Amino acid sequence: MRKFALLALVTSLTFSSFPVVYASERQNVSSIEQSISEDMLAMNNIGLIVGHKEGLTAQFAQKKVTGNDLHAILLKLGISLDGKYKELMAHLAHSKPISEKEFYEIFLQLLGYEKGVDFNEEIVITFADAIGLAPTHSKSFTHQDLARVLNNCLKSKTKEGHEYFEILLADGFLSDYNTNKDIPEALVFDGKTQPIFKHDEAIYEKVYVEVETDTDFDGKLDLVEVWIKRPAETEKGMQVPVVFELSPYERGTNDDLYDLHNVDEDLTVSERTETTLGDVTYKPEEKELPAPRKIAGQAEHGQLEKFDFDGWYDYFFARGYAVVSAGGLGSIGSEGIVDTGSADEIAAGVAIINWLNGDARAFTNKTDNIEVKADWSTGNVGMSGRSYRGTLPIGIAATGVDGLKTIVPVAAISSWYDYYRTNGLNLAGEGWQGDDTDLLAIYCMSRMFDPEDYSSVKAVFERAMDQMRMEQDRVTGDYNVFWDERNYLNNADQIKASVFIVHGLNDWNVKSKQFDMLWKALEENDVPRKMVLHQGEHISINNLAGIDFNDMMNRWFDYWLYEIDNNVMEDIAPVTIQNNTNLEFETFDNWPVKGETLKLYLNNGGQIHALTTNPSSKSKKESFVDNLSISGYDRAVQDGLAWRQTIVGTPEEARADRLAYVTEPLKEDMRISGTINVTLKAALDQPTGIISAMLVDYGTEYRPTIDTEVVVPNGIIYGGNAGSDDIVDFVMESEPSTFKVISRGWMDAQNRVAPYRVDPIKPGTEYTFTVDMQPMDYTVKAGHKLGLILYSTDAEYTMRPLTTTHFTVNVAETFLEIPVAK
Repeated sequence: MRKFALLALVTSLTFSSFPVVYASERQNVSSIEQSISEDMLAMNNIGLIVGHKEGLTAQFAQKKVTGNDLHAILLKLGISLDGKYKELMAHLAHSKPISEKEFYEIFLQLLGYEKGVDFNEEIVITFADAIGLAPTHSKSFTHQDLARVLNNCLKSKTKEGHEYFEILLADGFLSDYNTNKDIPEALVFDGKTQPIFKHDEAIYEKVYVEVETDTDFDGKLDLVEVWIKRPAETEKGMQVPVVFELSPYERGTNDDLYDLHNVDEDLTVSERTETTLGDVTYKPEEKELPAPRKIAGQAEHGQLEKFDFDGWYDYFFARGYAVVSAGGLGSIGSEGIVDTGSADEIAAGVAIINWLNGDARAFTNKTDNIEVKADWSTGNVGMSGRSYRGTLPIGIAATGVDGLKTIVPVAAISSWYDYYRTNGLNLAGEGWQGDDTDLLAIYCMSRMFDPEDYSSVKAVFERAMDQMRMEQDRVTGDYNVFWDERNYLNNADQIKASVFIVHGLNDWNVKSKQFDMLWKALEENDVPRKMVLHQGEHISINNLAGIDFNDMMNRWFDYWLYEIDNNVMEDIAPVTIQNNTNLEFETFDNWPVKGETLKLYLNNGGQIHALTTNPSSKSKKESFVDNLSISGYDRAVQDGLAWRQTIVGTPEEARADRLAYVTEPLKEDMRISGTINVTLKAALDQPTGIISAMLVDYGTEYRPTIDTEVVVPNGIIYGGNAGSDDIVDFVMESEPSTFKVISRGWMDAQNRVAPYRVDPIKPGTEYTFTVDMQPMDYTVKAGHKLGLILYSTDAEYTMRPLTTTHFTVNVAETFLEIPVAK
């Protein structure tokens, strides 16, 4: 039994697990007869249904509801006697029984629906049923019935899409919730904490956490500046859990220093290696660290100083969470240096979590050694963030640190090699060709903003960058110990925190292989997990239409951090995927969606450039050349979209720079779910080269774009005076497109066996290459064609070699394997 369930009157999603301060009206619930419904207990718990003189009894539950009963409830909810509800309220001031229809006539209007516009006298109950309010259809409207329908209404959303209970709270309902309590507490209703904590009363605090690293070699353990925003109630003895984001971007970035590496270079031809995975396995080295600081005194607080936090985190602040933010090592205000994705960078996050659960030290400033404790923290910590900010939680969780109960990595990296490299190739995210770990480290080294401070570590940092450039190895692009240190999947068996993955199926910055690898590692180690895949790119989805992600996260954090039994592990499906056909979110038991492998072959039955299910009976060879000038690509302009249109847009056209194979129109929809592989047998006329492949959906239609537009202004209310956010949805194409690239894959021919091993190419000799494309969930509609493009240099992603290379493909021994969902 989870801790807070012990405080609950009854374990149920339908009511609060915390008592409410209406002591004069409430009775000892332990004496209530078992026949009283959970709905009635829920309404009693927030002071709306308290019984008459006899209290909550089975007899009271079966009594008919009067106008006075409902009138009293509306007053408690804060419905004014004046204004637009004046007539309704006056109509209720009587002791006669009312019907369920009369109840809904009032509450439908409270939910924003207009009588005579949205519903009329004849369809009140039918309309309430249609919008999910679940009427009882009772002919005798009793208090038991009232409790059920009232509870459902309070949990529902208004016509504008707002949570009605949250609107009531914002208007003053339960504003006295913590009045007269010795220790304030969270309000839980509908299985989740509610927004009763005020943004404009928050305590802002800054401390310096001691990390078990000395990355700037100054003879002292590094200190990391940490910013805290916590409810004012924590000054009255309340302890709260923490939502923590570690963001190297938080304290500013060196945009003008992001000078991308040159990608217009030939691949390096390497000698054969017999490297094994064991040879490139990272083994932490023992470091002799400085002694911890000697504590000179104790302080009740860190520095009290306001700081701007990301607005989304205010959603959780209002619900009783402290929000903690840090830039990490090398950020301005902190010590140490940035070392992209390294064990030292992870150690900083671990230290902060340890401080929050009482196992590390923090100080009021960097010089006086005055210690401050996080006595306002329960020690339960959740981490979230997008991109780099979502990546670090994975690395931190993989240390097994105590206190980290859950992470929500959004568009996150689980293995840095597979972000900056692919099968032996230098290959960064879309739009970032030439990016690498050294550039990201310089970008995030915000200590540079303080010239005096940076001067003390400049030489150390520059040496570290020289070392990083050597170890990241852009020369060969091979996997090595440097990358293995930054492969958090190696320690997936250490993860004790639950994981909720969020990733875009159109994210070509942090590509889909990242979530696929992480999900499989979590599954292998039986880590509690959920995942949402959406049709966006490198985005957060807290305000995306079609899925109430904030509500999911509210319940998720409440379960793991507040330890509320709210059935979230059962109620949220293991995997939720937004399809590309109508943008609906669908639920599944696992990833990939269960199915079978479809094997397609090239050039069957004499048809040129056909993809069929039957292997070719004839030996045939076809060729293409790696020469970007054939497509008209201008290296100076770098118009990748135009290049893509040229080589993909007309598969029926014979082109020297690629081979294209297309199926007949599909007779029914085909859902692809998982990793697509193409195996080709080919010879090169050079000692190495790039092998690339695309899977394409050919068919003219209006497709969703990755752009978004506002569909509900201010549709999300953070609560606690913290503002709101718009709800957005994806924009459809203004003109129909003729194709969509489903997935891509790339390989350095020398790394056909493993990314850490070189197997040389002898020009003219055929070799077998299996190229894994990025995992995908995508539905190709009936009537569309499926296409395979085989080519070399990818102008949008790979290095762009200057040498012209010819490829000869053995068509009879080349095939495509597609995971197709049943």
